[in-house]
Amino acid sequence: MMESNLINWTLDNIGSRQRNGLTPPRDMRETIAQIKALPPLPGSALRILNLIADPGADARKLADIIELDPLLTAQITRWASSALYGYRGQITTVHDAITRVLGFDFVLDLALGLAVLAPLKSPKEGQIGTRMFWTHALASTRLMAQLAAVMPAAARPEPQALFLSGLMHNIGFPLLGHRFPDEFSYLSGLINANPSLAIFNLETFAFGLNHAEIGAWLMNVWSMPRMITDIVYHHHNPCYRGENHQLNLLTFYSDCLLGRLGIGDAVNQICPEDVPELLGLDEAVCLEILDSQNDDLVKILATAEQLTD
Repeated sequence: MMESNLINWTLDNIGSRQRNGLTPPRDMRETIAQIKALPPLPGSALRILNLIADPGADARKLADIIELDPLLTAQITRWASSALYGYRGQITTVHDAITRVLGFDFVLDLALGLAVLAPLKSPKEGQIGTRMFWTHALASTRLMAQLAAVMPAAARPEPQALFLSGLMHNIGFPLLGHRFPDEFSYLSGLINANPSLAIFNLETFAFGLNHAEIGAWLMNVWSMPRMITDIVYHHHNPCYRGENHQLNLLTFYSDCLLGRLGIGDAVNQICPEDVPELLGLDEAVCLEILDSQNDDLVKILATAEQLTD
């Protein structure tokens, strides 16, 4: 049904694409094969990855790494001062942000995510723009942690894995906007013209591949941890049962729930009925947790706006 609707829409609009700003996409796989280089992994991200492997890592070492990057320093201190975290004092240093507000593990993950995303310059507006990317990422990190808290302890993912998965699983969209601006614009037009269809299906129909594949490609090039690459690649597949499958399923379910609030790329995504049970979750409890997200939504939107200024 989805494909026939799309085909009908394409046939109906093929004569008006120029008027609507839509142009036929290039062969994405051929285009990717011709790319000689991607944006390099930023030095800050590489230093943070090395710190993760350092048994002597502490707040001072982390602050020293972050403070080598003025933009990253500003983002971390601004994040700690955000209304999301309710700290009433003044944050003037990265060390303060770590020790007074956010904590070492949180800032380690956050700094890695921010550093990784820094070189990707993508349009801000729209359902796949950077404002929605950050809104979705912020909402995901909070919702996934709340859902994990009510999972059986034995199945509960590590907090660091939860945060990085929530923050980075949709990195394919900023990469699409950065490296393939024409295709990004084309997909945005398809999304606007087909508001009742799932974005994942639209991009697969249009390009023969999707943001999960594009994002995993970047993660592999950057030699990011296997866990992140797995989630980036599989997060739209609730049937995946390989390594990190529980974390992947939780990411998928969180996206489905946020889609009910109009957040992210899973607005029209179908969630199999057995997903909550497979996670050891009570769906009614999950919906109550989702309702509580509305209380933070204004703060999340404000923080996402700051991050895309």
